Amino acid sequence: MYEELIAIETLPPMPATARRLLVMAIDPDVDVDHLSATIAQDPALTAKVLGIANSAYYASRQPVLTVKQAIVQVLGLRMVCNLAFGIALNGALDVSRCPAFDATRYWIVALGTAELAGGLARAATLPDKPDADAAYLAGLLHNIGELALVHARPRDMNAVLTQLAEHPGPGRKVADVERAALGTDRWAAGALLARHWELPAVVGDSIEQLGAADDVGSLSPMAHLLSAARRWIDNAADGRDDTLRVVGVDDAYCEYRSSALLANYDALQALAGTLHA
Repeated sequence: MYEELIAIETLPPMPATARRLLVMAIDPDVDVDHLSATIAQDPALTAKVLGIANSAYYASRQPVLTVKQAIVQVLGLRMVCNLAFGIALNGALDVSRCPAFDATRYWIVALGTAELAGGLARAATLPDKPDADAAYLAGLLHNIGELALVHARPRDMNAVLTQLAEHPGPGRKVADVERAALGTDRWAAGALLARHWELPAVVGDSIEQLGAADDVGSLSPMAHLLSAARRWIDNAADGRDDTLRVVGVDDAYCEYRSSALLANYDALQALAGTLHA
């Protein structure tokens, strides 16, 4: 399926702004002014970054009027770089032809997974624990394969998503339904798209491993954190109670992070609703 999509040019190239931001995302010495100026060249992206910084979710004490203020006062350099990169990438994929696609839900899961995975990586005591910034970026982009399928096969995905909405169930695997209807699933599509766009290897590798998340022993430390974070925020979005537990992370910290996110869920949902406008 992937080769067919590329051959008929269904998937767009990586946007120019995203490509510039990718260089910065992997540069340990990225400069605040350079990052601010790059984002400022894209008015729509600038508006979304400022909207995030001023949202109730991040609860800034003062109005944030510039990207540089968003970096210095509220979000931090790495988070702004990763968020801006993720938003720019997602903007390249058209989801308007798939009415059943829930963009707010997509962003809740993306942002929530990124937030949890980044925090879990910082708290992990594993000998080969993942880098927290890489975990945040991989979490933010982990479900980009869903966007790729919606963009490339909107009618088929509309039928899949409608079927899942009409017949929900915690034991029903979305990927199984996608494979039956499309011959592929969001994890395979996401991993291949990540490699086509030449994203950092950890992104594509982690997405691919999420397709085999039932086999916990085969997961890398990064994929293990992402799988746990994704599962928890997915359940929260469905209104199901769940306990976040992650090997290598203190249970008290897991409880603290998940409780804080749950207490702020309404603000997260409101923020997610602004990112696809």
